[in-house]
Amino acid sequence: MDAKRRRIAIAIMLIISIGNYTRIVENDNIRTVQFLSIFAIGALTALLIRSIAEGFRSKNE
Repeated sequence: MDAKRRRIAIAIMLIISIGNYTRIVENDNIRTVQFLSIFAIGALTALLIRSIAEGFRSKNE
């Protein structure tokens, strides 16, 4: 997959996961679903940042 298309796909998945997290009804305890949603958001954010950093590195070389 092209690097640009990969970044777009990761960004769309990140937007969808943030949207799904905001729909979860909040209460005092963090449920398993909320924990997994937060974990997925963090993982997608890390992938997107890494992909952008690799793009800058390859551009500078």
